[in-house]
Amino acid sequence: MSILVLVESPTKVKTISSYLGRDYKVLATFGHILDLPSDRIGIKIEKDFEPEYVPLKGKKKILSLILKEAKTSSSILIATDPDREGEFIGFILAQKLGKKKISRIRFQEIQKEKILKAISEPDEIDLDLVDSQKARRILDRLIGYKISPFLWRAVGGEGLSAGRVQSVALKWICDREEEIRNFVPVTTWLVAATVSYGPGENDHIIFYPKREAFATKEEASEFLGSILKKTKELEITERKEKVGETLPPPPFTTAALQQEAFRVLKFSASKTMKLAQELYEGVDLGKGKTQGLITYMRTDSVRISEESKESIRKKIKTLYGQEYVSDRSQTYRVKKTKGKSQDAHEAIRPVDIGLEPSFVFSLGDRSLSKDAKKIYELIWKRSLASLMKPEVWKRIEFISSGGGQTWEGEKLFTIDPGYKKIYNGSASLLPSWKKGDRLKPESWDLSEKTTEAPPRYTEASLVSKLEKEGIGRPSTFASILETLYKRKYVRSEKGKLFSEILGERVNSFLQAAFSELFRERFTSEMETKLDSIASGEETRSKVLTEFYSVLDSQIKKTDIREINKQLKEKPKTPKYGICPVCKEGERVRKKSSKKKEYYICSRFPECDYAEYI
Repeated sequence: MSILVLVESPTKVKTISSYLGRDYKVLATFGHILDLPSDRIGIKIEKDFEPEYVPLKGKKKILSLILKEAKTSSSILIATDPDREGEFIGFILAQKLGKKKISRIRFQEIQKEKILKAISEPDEIDLDLVDSQKARRILDRLIGYKISPFLWRAVGGEGLSAGRVQSVALKWICDREEEIRNFVPVTTWLVAATVSYGPGENDHIIFYPKREAFATKEEASEFLGSILKKTKELEITERKEKVGETLPPPPFTTAALQQEAFRVLKFSASKTMKLAQELYEGVDLGKGKTQGLITYMRTDSVRISEESKESIRKKIKTLYGQEYVSDRSQTYRVKKTKGKSQDAHEAIRPVDIGLEPSFVFSLGDRSLSKDAKKIYELIWKRSLASLMKPEVWKRIEFISSGGGQTWEGEKLFTIDPGYKKIYNGSASLLPSWKKGDRLKPESWDLSEKTTEAPPRYTEASLVSKLEKEGIGRPSTFASILETLYKRKYVRSEKGKLFSEILGERVNSFLQAAFSELFRERFTSEMETKLDSIASGEETRSKVLTEFYSVLDSQIKKTDIREINKQLKEKPKTPKYGICPVCKEGERVRKKSSKKKEYYICSRFPECDYAEYI
């Protein structure tokens, strides 16, 4: 009789089967098998929030196949993903399979040695982790089913929904949109003198007079004219230096990978996760060898095993020399976030640091997509960088005199690139200027400076804020964004997130009717409690009871008519801000015949302001 191994993904079936041989049969569940019903709430609130699970569409055949194979198997190994969702799938399978000899195995990377090691160290289903998943699913279902009907009546349309994390993210995007609309830009003028110290395009320092900026171009021009009548030079009166260092970034967590992939490659969070899954599940490396290229991609840990650290250090020494290998125990900077870090997993790193990006890029596109190769390169470089020495820099500030004015200029220079060597960093050319030197600027310019509104969120900055505030789990950030797009609450243009009118209406109602439920602090505290279920510090029953008392209280005091009345009576601010040209009219949003949106002034044609969004 064979041993049955159950995984989630069909891609893993092929890879893991190639490691185990004929004594093992590997089958895939294709994700979740059971879930809460789609046509009803599926939770018996009065029975301690007992969930009702039903087979997902198309999963009855898969479950039947697994049950049939289990009958002729000597034992069963549940090898679903090593996270909350994987544990729940394993729990459901164990329940359905009954009294068979069942073990739980976990591995962070799909590599033959790691799989065999996991099989030799079988474990049991982690029931606390299962309870944590159940609590999250039940809590999210309660919010959706209890609050969405209020939205349908107040805003209109049955496709509307509210969500524990989604609605907080929507609030941030809408709040930022309002800040931008109400922002009134202020323009000032500066006088600048540019002095070169080397042949490079960026080998220059800009000096500014130590005084307030000018309100008009005419004032700045008059000031510059008076300077040039007196001198065409600047004399250095003081040189100040400060040396410091920048620690390398840590290895990737899920959230950090999503942010970096957006910054460097402009990939969405959902695309990044799909590509990372591709890298994790197994790639044909040729010559009959198939293995995963990276460790499990859903993690908020920056920890790397000592064995892997040693391999990475050896690689750094081979590529750049021992002088670039960090000799510190804590080599990298770590961002502080609210809530608990889930340290059960390692950070995202290459399974084999010896597989350089150049080799991966040489694989055919049938083995691995081009975009997945780019993600691998990001992960490989970051893993090396995290164990390299810090960048050493020097900030030099020059104080000079000229035309009866004090002028200041400063710049940051790289002394030793350290970890930035892997990103093509190099030492900078430093200016040799000293006290008493007379400098001849290449140009004397008038520089216009206009204050800018707060930037719109990008997927990367929104993910960063969610992570920092401890709201949601990194593994869910991509799906949160996708829900906001799908509901047409938010749209993305050139990487920037814009709130749609529907999203603003939904947000206004939720903040008026259920502000306590969707405030950052409450959502973050709930996240911490849900994590505490996984660690056994809290019980599912207690956390759900506490949450439901708040939800029920808010629902009972919600009066849709009164709230809509308050929203209508609320003093209106200009929806898209004051016209930046005439300062009298309001910005009005229009749509061109080519469906491109733009702003014009409400006083058009008296004011000719126009700006594409």
